[in-house]
Amino acid sequence: MLRIALIGLGYWGPNYARVLTELPDVSLVAISDRSADALALAESRYPTVRTTADPAEVFAADDVDAVVVATPTSTHSAVAGAALEAGKDVLCEKPLAATVAECDELIEAAARNDRILFTGHTFLFNPAVLRMRALLDEGALGRLIYAHAVRTGLGPIRQDVNALWDLAPHDLAILFFLFGREPVTVSATGQSFLRDGVEDVVFAQLRFEDGGLAGVHVSWLDPYKVRRVTAVGDRRMVVFDDVAVDEKLKLFDKGASYDAISRSVRGTEFGEYRAVIRDGDIVIPKIPAREPLKEQVAAFVRSCLTRQPPATDGENGRRVVAVLEAASESLRLAGAPVDVRAGLAA
Repeated sequence: MLRIALIGLGYWGPNYARVLTELPDVSLVAISDRSADALALAESRYPTVRTTADPAEVFAADDVDAVVVATPTSTHSAVAGAALEAGKDVLCEKPLAATVAECDELIEAAARNDRILFTGHTFLFNPAVLRMRALLDEGALGRLIYAHAVRTGLGPIRQDVNALWDLAPHDLAILFFLFGREPVTVSATGQSFLRDGVEDVVFAQLRFEDGGLAGVHVSWLDPYKVRRVTAVGDRRMVVFDDVAVDEKLKLFDKGASYDAISRSVRGTEFGEYRAVIRDGDIVIPKIPAREPLKEQVAAFVRSCLTRQPPATDGENGRRVVAVLEAASESLRLAGAPVDVRAGLAA
């Protein structure tokens, strides 16, 4: 039985509390939050779980094996770092930290104390996203040419980060998972409509070393909630729509090519070729109805109990933060491409 404490009962913390009380091999023993109202609600829902406004009490407790950190991004480094130094395994919500330097400190603290550091990239445990990766591995899409992600809606509007840092970590984690690597450059443009210096809308473009291209659009100011990722291969295309009630994944047997297979598809002038458009079937794969957050927490529990490194470890979280940091620099430079590895204008 893994004894876990939850730090943070804001927007996402209550979901963790629910999952931690539903999973086998887990005991939620403590919850910490600065809000007295949040703690009172937790006490009414989980009367056997002790509560405290001071996370230091959680870190000092002998009956706590691991900690879930669901606090604001700006506090991740301090809270997760203190838990690791106290000898607790840590699941930290995305993004792992506010800077690459802070990520490095957390990774070093986990290694120094022989602790598990798990980044909460929930969508990497989504059955539809896992199926997208399987389709790529099977060659069903061919070579991945480009992909784009849209994550928009009217709020919720964060106070500690902009829309890029709030929404894009999900899609960046998905895109890296699909491409199997991180980009070399990123350029980003955005605008602050509600509050100066805090971008509500951001468009980012990622370029990969082999020529692959990806785009990310995030916004707090759109009328419709959209959560969509499109991956285009040179054979087929696949679309993941997380908002859809069903049909969350669609595989399109569509494509375009200039490879002329007969004179009939060639142009009338010498050397001219027309693009051949292939418009085939649409297949809707059956996706298991499993809750991604519950799958993620179960994976964290397995890592803690078996001491096997998680797929979404500290390095995984660091890669996403490196792109967020580079994209932030590109925003400052009015969209100039920034080298992700060096953090400098490309």
